[in-house]
Order: sequence, then C-alpha cells, then structure tokens
Amino acid sequence: MELRRVAIIGLGTLGGFLSKHISELDSVKELVIMDYDFVETKDIYKSIYDHSKVGELKVTALKEIIGDDVLVMDFNHKYKEGKTKLPKCDLVIDCRDFVCDRLGEIDVRLYISGTVLIIDCRKIVKNKCQYDGAYTINLSKTEINKAAFFATQIINSDQIENLMKNNLIQRLDLNLFPELMQKAIKETLDNKIDIIYELSDGSERLHCLEENIKPILNLNKRQDVDVFVGGKPKPKKFPTKLLEKFIMPEVATTRHALIPAGSLTTSNDVISNLASLVKKQGGISNFIITIKRENGDQYIELLEETGAA
Repeated sequence: MELRRVAIIGLGTLGGFLSKHISELDSVKELVIMDYDFVETKDIYKSIYDHSKVGELKVTALKEIIGDDVLVMDFNHKYKEGKTKLPKCDLVIDCRDFVCDRLGEIDVRLYISGTVLIIDCRKIVKNKCQYDGAYTINLSKTEINKAAFFATQIINSDQIENLMKNNLIQRLDLNLFPELMQKAIKETLDNKIDIIYELSDGSERLHCLEENIKPILNLNKRQDVDVFVGGKPKPKKFPTKLLEKFIMPEVATTRHALIPAGSLTTSNDVISNLASLVKKQGGISNFIITIKRENGDQYIELLEETGAA
C-alpha cells in the first residue's frame, strides 16, 4: 500500500506526534490534519506542543511544527463520520479520545491506554454508548513520542495491511520495549569478540566490522566464502583467484576474492584478509561490510561508504 496522502483526525497527545512522524515518511506527499480544539497549558506536558503554541488552534500550531516536510491541509472542524467531508486519502487515522460507531471511512484507530498502544483496524464498529473521554496515559512525553514513532513504522509496513485486511486489533505494551532493548544489548555483548585492530593496517577503513566477524567465521567453517567489492556482478566469465595466503594482488582488479573454507580461524584472520583487499582499492576511503544471501548462496559484500545520512 503506497501512502501518498494520509489523514489524521485528533491532534492531541498521540495524534500530534504521529502527524509529525508520518510527515517525515518518504512516500507521504500530503497530510490532512483535523481538529477543532485549541492548545491549552495542560496539553504541553504530554503532547508535541510547547508554551509558545498555547492559545493557537491545534491545526495551526501543528502545521507550523511540521513545516515544509509535506503539503499540509488543515481543517478546523469536529469530525463526524459520514457528515464531515474529507479529501480522498490512502489512509484515514483516528486519534481522538472519543468512542463512537465507525461506519467504514476510518481505516485505523490509534490510542494509548495506560502503557498500551492500541491499533484498531476494524472498519465497522457498533458501540453500546458513545462518549467523549480522556484515556489514562501512564507515559512521559518522550515515551508518547516513541509510541508514535513505533506506530508510524507499523503504518509504513506490510503489517498495517494485514491488520486492516483481517479487521484486527493489535495491542502493544510499551513497557516491553526497554526489555527488548536490554535483550538486544545482551545478545550483542554475548557475541562480542575482542579485536586487535593494530595487527591489520587498513582495518580502520572497514565499517560494521565487529558485528560481522562471528557470522563470517561461522560461514567460513562451512564453505568457501566469496568477497565482492562494490556488489556482486551479473553472471559472466569470472576467474576465481586467491591472494597470497588467501587473496592474490591481481584479484583487486576483478574486485573479487575467494576465501577457502576453514581458512579463517580468528577475528584477526578476518580483519587482515578483508583489510588486504580494501587496501588494493584505490580512491575509496571506507567500506561497509555486509553478509548477503542470494538464491541460497551467502557471500561477503564490501560497499563504499558514501557518508549519506
């Protein structure tokens, strides 16, 4: 699903942050924002607005915050489905603290209850009662901003299509994110390998080196490992040559090397061989290491680090 024009209704706690993050997606060219309320002092503690915006319409304040990231169409209206006119959009998101029937125009309803982000993708909803309200949000302003960021990543992925297609509600406990981060850090530490960079002149030109050493060692235990500089070429006549010990000098002209299975036994074996190859590539300062998988084959790719953000 390509998102070029997205509508967000309700620009309070979650909706304001979400609008800003959505506006920064590459695919989004237009953002439709709708709210009838003004920014109040109480809003600044858990929303995107600051003291300078108090007294402004939320749509006006948010349009100023978003700036020129996208074309913003702002509507200072109270939204009533089936009565309030919206431009045709690729996705309509409801972030209001308002419980009501949904008739099919709203694609996604997003809100935070306690510490849980709720993504409700039901199109048709009938409620026993309808009411205005304010959900309890046990999160700081920074945490709400993060929740909006996570929601944006889901909206910008195939996950949102699956939820919408199946009319599902997804609940994400935001307390779990710190635990997941801690787990990721622990896994990184468990896989950390001590490296003596001084043994290999040129190793400073290799980026993402440390996290790739263990996977490269494991790969080389099982098979010969191809190394391509600048990407794997299209299939053609391609001589396989080796450097002295593993990579011969003339290999650099083909931007390819083959490391025989079992040749790499230590982290410094990996560093010295990759560093030897990149030193032969004149005019390129730095390389990013990745392990690629293609048609069941795995190989190492050294791509020029361009410095692009």
